[in-house]
Amino acid sequence: MAMQAANRLQKALRTERGLSFGAWQMLPGANHARLMARSGYDWICVDTEHGNIADWQMHEAVAAIAATGVSPIVRIAANEGWMVKRALDAGAHGIVVPLLYTADDARRLVESAKFPPVGRRGFGSPFAMGSTGNVSGIEYLQQANDALLTIVQIETKEALENVEEIAKVPGIDVLFVGPWDLGNNIGRPVLGAFHDDLNAAIERIRKAATDAGKRAGIYADGIFELPKLTRLDNIAHCPRRARRNIQEQPEKPLLQPSIFHSATMASKCVHKGCGKVFTDPEEECVYHPGPPVFHEGQKGWKCCKPRVLTFDEFLAIPPCTTGKHSTVDDTPAEPEKTEKTPASEEISLPERPAVQPTPVPQTAPTPTPAPAPAQEESEEDDPSLEIPANATCKRRGCNATYDASVPRDEEKCVHHPGQPIFHEGSKGWSCCKRRVLEFDEFMKIQGCKEKTRHLFVGKGKPAGEEKVESVRNDFYQTATSVIASLFLKKIDKDKAKIEFSSQKVEFDLPTTDNKRYKDTYNLFASIDPEKSQYKVLGTKLELTLAKADGTSWPVLRSDDRWTGERIQVGRAGRV
Repeated sequence: MAMQAANRLQKALRTERGLSFGAWQMLPGANHARLMARSGYDWICVDTEHGNIADWQMHEAVAAIAATGVSPIVRIAANEGWMVKRALDAGAHGIVVPLLYTADDARRLVESAKFPPVGRRGFGSPFAMGSTGNVSGIEYLQQANDALLTIVQIETKEALENVEEIAKVPGIDVLFVGPWDLGNNIGRPVLGAFHDDLNAAIERIRKAATDAGKRAGIYADGIFELPKLTRLDNIAHCPRRARRNIQEQPEKPLLQPSIFHSATMASKCVHKGCGKVFTDPEEECVYHPGPPVFHEGQKGWKCCKPRVLTFDEFLAIPPCTTGKHSTVDDTPAEPEKTEKTPASEEISLPERPAVQPTPVPQTAPTPTPAPAPAQEESEEDDPSLEIPANATCKRRGCNATYDASVPRDEEKCVHHPGQPIFHEGSKGWSCCKRRVLEFDEFMKIQGCKEKTRHLFVGKGKPAGEEKVESVRNDFYQTATSVIASLFLKKIDKDKAKIEFSSQKVEFDLPTTDNKRYKDTYNLFASIDPEKSQYKVLGTKLELTLAKADGTSWPVLRSDDRWTGERIQVGRAGRV
């Protein structure tokens, strides 16, 4: 089944020897969990009993561990149904439950950990499936009872007395020894080497598990002697060596260390070119002791000779030095270069008298006047004007549509009297404080002022055409022509008149919204009227003025103020 295949701890326990090694996470953090999971263990136990890990931090750690292919195991704080549910719903591959006393406690635990008909666990978490083989909800419901591990700690005198009955409870997978609490509870605390009575208690737990067809595990640390626990003579306290020796020895250990804890945290080597995660400080490290060198496109290391051109080749340069891993950057610092003038070139200069700096009078900065607050729209509809059907209110942020069935005095116009503000990604109005990020949300910001009656048509337009006094213009040039733009919207193409002469251009530009712009541009230099052209666009009139000679135009009109140096382009004109 997919869930059993994803449970690395369960797979290890089902092998002939049933050996599995893991580590204990006591501090919160998904990065901590991920780093430990990549250190070569089969499982990581997230400790919510004695560790500083809250419920939400447990959820994050479980997901981070499972993503590396390692089994996340959660030790809950007590044999409480809701704690069991939270751990398994987070996606744990198994739970470690402390403080059991009797077989009835074990049966109650199984009821909390298993779905019906075996137990009473409720189904509904959306998180567990992603950490247990990425199965579907139906597959999780069908496979969870067999794929998830239920581990009980035997650490009290009462549990030791009932260990044979506890081991026989269906649904209990592993008996886990807590040697410190067990030693305290039977009056044989761990003060160094294990007391013979404690060793006998551990053997009783191992035998009870074996007789019931279950596995046993123990929390191992460097405080006690591992050789006595395993009947192996060459186990050191270093966890990797301990693990290697256990796996290589043919003898069956006194206690099957199917769950083995290491108190040694994994560290990452900081040597350049190494970067490995290690737990054995004596492990060989191959690295570059010198700093990288990048010069004129070439890349390499100061400590060795290869020089390459691409960054990928640079990363592939093999390290040149063998040593030990380190968590401290011990790269020797480069001596500071000091340039010393040769004695033959040293020049003695006479000392100059010190010049006292002239104090500069401090002028108080002129305060920038605050911008005037936005004036609220005071215009109202002209009662003599007819309001078109479905007309929209012109006030910002209102967007109400005219409804002839609603009396004008009953209308309420909720709008923004200020200006829109777009600054560093935020959007809002100058008249109110609310700021949003999305433009759609900006358009939905409710107005902050309310007036009676909407503004559908305003005061209307005066009779006759509206005269436009001036328009903005701009231009650029080439060696043979000047391209000028006059910015005026809605020019009527059929009625527009543009007349070119050698020294000027005359405009008569009516617009479709009852405006007219008339003017004459006296040009800076002569043009060829026959070759000059114009084009009416949606927002502007574009002129292409053919130069009569190669003169460069610093300005468009002869009466414009010059803004810079005059630059000659092409052949100069003759006088």
